Amino acid sequence: MVSVSLHTSPIFTISKGGISGGRQDHCFISGRSFHMYEDFGTTLNRGFKTWTRNLNICIPFILNFFVSLILYAFFFGLMGFLLFGSSTGSIADPSTLPPAELYNMLWEGIRDNMVVSGLAIIVFSLLGMFLQAFFTAGAIGMAKKASETGDTILSDMVWSGSKNAFRLFLTSLLITLMLLAGIVFIVPGALKIGDLSGLSGLVENPEAAVGGMGTLAIGILVWGIYSLAINIVLSLTPYALVIDELDPLDALKKGYSFFKKNKLDVFLIWVIAIGLAFINGLVGEYLGSQNTLISGITYIVPVLVLQPLTTILWTRLYLAGEGRELDNHYDLLSVPDGF
Repeated sequence: MVSVSLHTSPIFTISKGGISGGRQDHCFISGRSFHMYEDFGTTLNRGFKTWTRNLNICIPFILNFFVSLILYAFFFGLMGFLLFGSSTGSIADPSTLPPAELYNMLWEGIRDNMVVSGLAIIVFSLLGMFLQAFFTAGAIGMAKKASETGDTILSDMVWSGSKNAFRLFLTSLLITLMLLAGIVFIVPGALKIGDLSGLSGLVENPEAAVGGMGTLAIGILVWGIYSLAINIVLSLTPYALVIDELDPLDALKKGYSFFKKNKLDVFLIWVIAIGLAFINGLVGEYLGSQNTLISGITYIVPVLVLQPLTTILWTRLYLAGEGRELDNHYDLLSVPDGF
Protein backbone atom coordinates (compact mmCIF):
# COMPACT_ATOMS: atom_id res chain seq x y z
CA MET A 1 0.00 0.00 0.00
CA VAL A 2 1.39 3.38 -1.04
CA SER A 3 -0.14 6.62 0.21
CA VAL A 4 0.91 9.82 -1.53
CA SER A 5 -0.08 13.38 -0.76
CA LEU A 6 0.55 15.99 -3.45
CA HIS A 7 1.01 19.31 -1.64
CA THR A 8 0.62 21.65 -4.59
CA SER A 9 -2.07 24.34 -4.85
CA PRO A 10 -4.93 21.82 -4.83
CA ILE A 11 -4.34 18.87 -2.50
CA PHE A 12 -4.73 15.34 -3.86
CA THR A 13 -4.49 11.94 -2.24
CA ILE A 14 -3.40 8.99 -4.33
CA SER A 15 -3.57 5.41 -3.14
CA LYS A 16 -2.15 2.51 -5.03
CA GLY A 17 -2.21 -1.15 -3.95
CA GLY A 18 -0.60 -4.28 -5.17
CA ILE A 19 3.02 -3.39 -4.64
CA SER A 20 5.08 -6.58 -4.79
CA GLY A 21 5.87 -8.44 -1.57
CA GLY A 22 3.34 -6.51 0.52
CA ARG A 23 5.86 -3.66 0.89
CA GLN A 24 4.48 -0.53 2.52
CA ASP A 25 5.75 2.99 1.84
CA HIS A 26 4.36 6.35 2.88
CA CYS A 27 5.33 9.20 0.58
CA PHE A 28 4.67 12.91 0.98
CA ILE A 29 5.45 14.89 -2.14
CA SER A 30 5.90 18.65 -2.05
CA GLY A 31 6.54 19.99 -5.54
CA ARG A 32 9.38 17.74 -6.73
CA SER A 33 10.42 16.47 -3.31
CA PHE A 34 9.62 13.02 -1.93
CA HIS A 35 9.44 12.59 1.85
CA MET A 36 9.80 8.83 2.31
CA TYR A 37 8.99 6.50 5.16
CA GLU A 38 9.96 3.06 3.92
CA ASP A 39 10.34 -0.38 5.41
CA PHE A 40 13.66 -2.20 5.76
CA GLY A 41 13.29 -4.31 2.61
CA THR A 42 12.57 -1.24 0.53
CA THR A 43 15.63 0.49 1.97
CA LEU A 44 17.81 -2.45 0.92
CA ASN A 45 16.24 -2.69 -2.53
CA ARG A 46 16.44 1.00 -3.38
CA GLY A 47 19.84 1.37 -1.73
CA PHE A 48 21.20 -1.39 -3.95
CA LYS A 49 19.71 0.24 -7.05
CA THR A 50 21.20 3.58 -6.05
CA TRP A 51 24.61 1.91 -5.74
CA THR A 52 24.36 0.29 -9.18
CA ARG A 53 23.54 3.71 -10.68
CA ASN A 54 26.40 5.44 -8.85
CA LEU A 55 29.42 3.15 -8.91
CA ASN A 56 31.63 6.24 -8.65
CA ILE A 57 30.96 6.25 -4.89
CA CYS A 58 33.90 3.84 -4.64
CA ILE A 59 36.29 6.68 -5.58
CA PRO A 60 36.64 8.10 -2.01
CA PHE A 61 37.52 4.64 -0.70
CA ILE A 62 40.05 4.04 -3.49
CA LEU A 63 41.69 7.40 -2.79
CA ASN A 64 41.71 6.69 0.93
CA PHE A 65 43.37 3.31 0.31
CA PHE A 66 46.21 4.72 -1.78
CA VAL A 67 46.75 7.82 0.37
CA SER A 68 46.89 5.63 3.48
CA LEU A 69 49.34 3.31 1.71
CA ILE A 70 51.65 6.23 0.97
CA LEU A 71 51.31 7.50 4.54
CA TYR A 72 52.18 4.09 6.00
CA ALA A 73 55.18 3.81 3.67
CA PHE A 74 56.53 7.14 4.97
CA PHE A 75 55.79 6.10 8.56
CA PHE A 76 57.58 2.76 8.40
CA GLY A 77 60.46 4.32 6.51
CA LEU A 78 60.85 6.98 9.21
CA MET A 79 60.58 4.43 12.03
CA GLY A 80 63.12 2.17 10.35
CA PHE A 81 65.54 5.08 10.05
CA LEU A 82 65.03 6.08 13.69
CA LEU A 83 65.35 2.58 15.10
CA PHE A 84 68.05 1.11 12.87
CA GLY A 85 69.63 3.99 10.96
CA SER A 86 72.39 4.87 13.43
CA SER A 87 73.28 1.24 14.16
CA THR A 88 73.39 -0.15 10.63
CA GLY A 89 75.45 2.58 9.00
CA SER A 90 78.66 0.56 9.17
CA ILE A 91 77.04 -2.81 8.39
CA ALA A 92 77.19 -3.90 4.76
CA ASP A 93 74.24 -6.34 4.96
CA PRO A 94 72.05 -6.08 8.08
CA SER A 95 70.09 -9.20 7.00
CA THR A 96 73.15 -11.32 7.82
CA LEU A 97 73.05 -10.37 11.49
CA PRO A 98 71.78 -12.97 13.99
CA PRO A 99 68.32 -12.31 15.54
CA ALA A 100 69.77 -11.56 18.98
CA GLU A 101 71.92 -8.74 17.60
CA LEU A 102 69.02 -7.36 15.59
CA TYR A 103 66.83 -7.28 18.71
CA ASN A 104 69.65 -5.53 20.58
CA MET A 105 69.90 -2.90 17.82
CA LEU A 106 66.12 -2.44 17.90
CA TRP A 107 66.14 -1.90 21.67
CA GLU A 108 68.97 0.63 21.40
CA GLY A 109 67.06 2.49 18.69
CA ILE A 110 63.90 2.61 20.82
CA ARG A 111 65.85 3.75 23.88
CA ASP A 112 67.73 6.49 22.02
CA ASN A 113 64.71 7.76 20.04
CA MET A 114 61.83 7.11 22.41
CA VAL A 115 60.45 10.65 22.40
CA VAL A 116 60.80 11.18 18.66
CA SER A 117 59.31 7.75 17.91
CA GLY A 118 56.38 8.42 20.22
CA LEU A 119 55.70 11.77 18.58
CA ALA A 120 55.95 10.19 15.11
CA ILE A 121 53.40 7.52 16.07
CA ILE A 122 50.98 10.13 17.44
CA VAL A 123 51.37 12.50 14.47
CA PHE A 124 50.98 9.81 11.81
CA SER A 125 48.03 8.25 13.65
CA LEU A 126 46.20 11.59 13.87
CA LEU A 127 47.03 12.41 10.25
CA GLY A 128 45.72 9.01 9.15
CA MET A 129 42.51 9.55 11.12
CA PHE A 130 42.02 12.99 9.59
CA LEU A 131 42.53 11.73 6.03
CA GLN A 132 40.12 8.89 6.65
CA ALA A 133 37.60 11.37 8.08
CA PHE A 134 37.89 13.50 4.93
CA PHE A 135 37.24 10.61 2.54
CA THR A 136 34.53 9.09 4.75
CA ALA A 137 32.71 12.42 4.93
CA GLY A 138 33.10 12.73 1.17
CA ALA A 139 31.64 9.27 0.59
CA ILE A 140 28.68 9.99 2.88
CA GLY A 141 28.09 13.26 1.05
CA MET A 142 28.05 11.43 -2.28
CA ALA A 143 25.71 8.76 -0.88
CA LYS A 144 23.38 11.47 0.46
CA LYS A 145 23.26 13.23 -2.92
CA ALA A 146 22.67 9.94 -4.77
CA SER A 147 19.91 8.90 -2.34
CA GLU A 148 18.15 12.25 -2.62
CA THR A 149 18.50 12.94 -6.35
CA GLY A 150 19.46 9.63 -7.93
CA ASP A 151 22.95 10.71 -9.05
CA THR A 152 26.19 12.05 -7.61
CA ILE A 153 29.49 13.39 -8.92
CA LEU A 154 33.04 13.62 -7.59
CA SER A 155 32.68 17.29 -6.64
CA ASP A 156 30.13 16.19 -4.02
CA MET A 157 32.93 14.26 -2.32
CA VAL A 158 35.24 17.28 -2.29
CA TRP A 159 32.53 19.60 -0.99
CA SER A 160 31.29 17.27 1.75
CA GLY A 161 34.77 16.16 2.77
CA SER A 162 36.15 19.68 3.10
CA LYS A 163 33.08 20.84 5.03
CA ASN A 164 32.78 17.95 7.50
CA ALA A 165 36.24 16.37 7.79
CA PHE A 166 37.42 18.17 10.91
CA ARG A 167 34.20 17.62 12.86
CA LEU A 168 34.15 13.96 11.84
CA PHE A 169 37.81 13.69 12.88
CA LEU A 170 36.94 15.04 16.34
CA THR A 171 34.02 12.62 16.56
CA SER A 172 36.30 9.72 15.71
CA LEU A 173 38.65 10.81 18.49
CA LEU A 174 35.77 10.90 20.98
CA ILE A 175 34.60 7.42 19.97
CA THR A 176 38.18 6.13 20.21
CA LEU A 177 38.45 7.52 23.74
CA MET A 178 35.14 5.86 24.62
CA LEU A 179 36.48 2.53 23.36
CA LEU A 180 39.76 2.96 25.25
CA ALA A 181 37.80 3.69 28.42
CA GLY A 182 36.85 0.03 28.38
CA ILE A 183 40.36 -0.75 29.58
CA VAL A 184 38.96 -0.41 33.11
CA PHE A 185 37.41 -3.87 32.65
CA ILE A 186 40.84 -5.54 32.55
CA VAL A 187 42.32 -3.60 35.48
CA PRO A 188 41.12 -5.99 38.24
CA GLY A 189 42.64 -9.01 36.50
CA ALA A 190 45.87 -7.17 35.78
CA LEU A 191 46.13 -6.10 39.43
CA LYS A 192 45.55 -9.66 40.64
CA ILE A 193 48.33 -10.99 38.42
CA GLY A 194 50.60 -8.10 39.40
CA ASP A 195 50.16 -8.92 43.10
CA LEU A 196 51.80 -12.30 42.51
CA SER A 197 55.22 -10.62 42.10
CA GLY A 198 56.41 -12.30 38.94
CA LEU A 199 57.03 -15.89 37.95
CA SER A 200 57.93 -17.07 41.47
CA GLY A 201 54.56 -15.91 42.77
CA LEU A 202 52.79 -17.79 39.99
CA VAL A 203 54.61 -20.99 40.91
CA GLU A 204 54.10 -20.64 44.66
CA ASN A 205 50.40 -19.72 44.43
CA PRO A 206 48.94 -21.40 41.32
CA GLU A 207 45.32 -21.02 42.51
CA ALA A 208 45.68 -17.26 42.73
CA ALA A 209 47.38 -17.30 39.33
CA VAL A 210 44.46 -19.15 37.78
CA GLY A 211 41.99 -16.78 39.45
CA GLY A 212 43.90 -13.75 38.20
CA MET A 213 44.07 -15.10 34.64
CA GLY A 214 40.36 -15.90 34.76
CA THR A 215 39.51 -12.40 35.95
CA LEU A 216 41.71 -10.94 33.21
CA ALA A 217 40.06 -13.12 30.55
CA ILE A 218 36.59 -12.06 31.73
CA GLY A 219 37.70 -8.42 31.67
CA ILE A 220 38.95 -8.77 28.09
CA LEU A 221 35.66 -10.43 27.10
CA VAL A 222 33.61 -7.65 28.71
CA TRP A 223 35.79 -5.04 27.00
CA GLY A 224 35.12 -6.73 23.67
CA ILE A 225 31.36 -6.77 24.29
CA TYR A 226 31.48 -3.12 25.38
CA SER A 227 33.39 -2.15 22.21
CA LEU A 228 30.94 -4.10 20.06
CA ALA A 229 27.99 -2.35 21.69
CA ILE A 230 29.57 1.09 21.15
CA ASN A 231 30.21 0.20 17.52
CA ILE A 232 26.59 -0.79 16.91
CA VAL A 233 24.88 1.90 18.97
CA LEU A 234 26.90 4.72 17.37
CA SER A 235 26.87 3.30 13.82
CA LEU A 236 24.84 6.23 12.49
CA THR A 237 26.86 8.94 14.23
CA PRO A 238 29.07 9.80 11.20
CA TYR A 239 26.00 9.91 8.97
CA ALA A 240 24.10 12.19 11.35
CA LEU A 241 27.13 14.50 11.53
CA VAL A 242 27.58 14.79 7.75
CA ILE A 243 23.93 14.74 6.67
CA ASP A 244 22.66 17.15 9.34
CA GLU A 245 25.96 19.06 9.68
CA LEU A 246 26.07 18.57 13.45
CA ASP A 247 28.92 19.17 15.86
CA PRO A 248 30.58 16.07 17.41
CA LEU A 249 28.57 15.95 20.66
CA ASP A 250 25.25 16.51 18.91
CA ALA A 251 26.17 13.86 16.35
CA LEU A 252 26.84 11.35 19.13
CA LYS A 253 23.48 12.16 20.72
CA LYS A 254 21.69 11.94 17.38
CA GLY A 255 23.34 8.64 16.48
CA TYR A 256 22.30 7.18 19.82
CA SER A 257 18.72 8.49 19.61
CA PHE A 258 18.37 7.13 16.05
CA PHE A 259 19.53 3.73 17.26
CA LYS A 260 16.96 3.76 20.06
CA LYS A 261 14.16 4.40 17.56
CA ASN A 262 15.44 1.95 14.91
CA LYS A 263 17.25 -0.79 16.85
CA LEU A 264 16.33 -3.70 14.59
CA ASP A 265 17.07 -1.94 11.29
CA VAL A 266 20.43 -0.67 12.53
CA PHE A 267 21.38 -4.10 13.84
CA LEU A 268 20.34 -5.82 10.60
CA ILE A 269 22.41 -3.52 8.39
CA TRP A 270 25.35 -3.94 10.77
CA VAL A 271 24.97 -7.72 10.47
CA ILE A 272 24.79 -7.46 6.68
CA ALA A 273 27.95 -5.34 6.54
CA ILE A 274 29.88 -7.65 8.88
CA GLY A 275 28.51 -10.75 7.14
CA LEU A 276 29.59 -9.59 3.67
CA ALA A 277 33.07 -8.75 4.96
CA PHE A 278 33.26 -12.14 6.71
CA ILE A 279 32.24 -14.02 3.55
CA ASN A 280 34.79 -12.08 1.51
CA GLY A 281 37.46 -12.94 4.08
CA LEU A 282 36.54 -16.64 4.00
CA VAL A 283 36.74 -16.72 0.22
CA GLY A 284 40.14 -15.08 0.35
CA GLU A 285 41.34 -17.45 3.07
CA TYR A 286 40.27 -20.74 1.50
CA LEU A 287 40.31 -20.00 -2.24
CA GLY A 288 42.80 -17.14 -2.40
CA SER A 289 45.63 -19.33 -1.14
CA GLN A 290 45.19 -21.53 -4.21
CA ASN A 291 44.48 -18.83 -6.78
CA THR A 292 46.31 -15.52 -7.00
CA LEU A 293 43.50 -13.93 -9.03
CA ILE A 294 40.87 -14.75 -6.41
CA SER A 295 43.17 -13.49 -3.68
CA GLY A 296 43.58 -10.16 -5.51
CA ILE A 297 39.83 -9.85 -6.07
CA THR A 298 39.06 -10.39 -2.38
CA TYR A 299 41.50 -7.59 -1.53
CA ILE A 300 39.79 -5.04 -3.78
CA VAL A 301 36.15 -6.11 -3.21
CA PRO A 302 35.88 -4.23 0.13
CA VAL A 303 37.11 -1.00 -1.47
CA LEU A 304 35.18 -1.26 -4.74
CA VAL A 305 31.95 -2.89 -3.55
CA LEU A 306 31.40 -3.48 0.17
CA GLN A 307 32.30 -0.08 1.60
CA PRO A 308 30.42 1.96 -1.06
CA LEU A 309 27.34 -0.29 -0.85
CA THR A 310 27.12 -0.25 2.94
CA THR A 311 27.67 3.52 2.98
CA ILE A 312 24.65 3.97 0.72
CA LEU A 313 22.57 1.58 2.84
CA TRP A 314 23.45 3.39 6.08
CA THR A 315 22.78 6.76 4.43
CA ARG A 316 19.40 5.72 3.06
CA LEU A 317 18.42 4.14 6.38
CA TYR A 318 19.17 7.40 8.17
CA LEU A 319 17.40 9.58 5.59
CA ALA A 320 14.33 7.33 5.53
CA GLY A 321 14.23 7.09 9.31
CA GLU A 322 14.30 10.87 9.55
CA GLY A 323 11.62 11.26 6.87
CA ARG A 324 13.95 13.13 4.52
CA GLU A 325 13.66 13.69 0.79
CA LEU A 326 14.62 10.60 -1.19
CA ASP A 327 14.95 9.67 -4.82
CA ASN A 328 12.12 7.31 -5.77
CA HIS A 329 12.61 7.02 -9.51
CA TYR A 330 10.77 3.72 -9.82
CA ASP A 331 7.73 4.80 -7.80
CA LEU A 332 7.47 8.04 -9.74
CA LEU A 333 7.19 6.03 -12.94
CA SER A 334 4.40 3.90 -11.48
CA VAL A 335 2.24 6.66 -9.93
CA PRO A 336 0.28 7.52 -13.12
CA ASP A 337 -1.21 3.99 -13.12
CA GLY A 338 -3.19 4.92 -10.02
CA PHE A 339 -4.99 7.92 -11.49
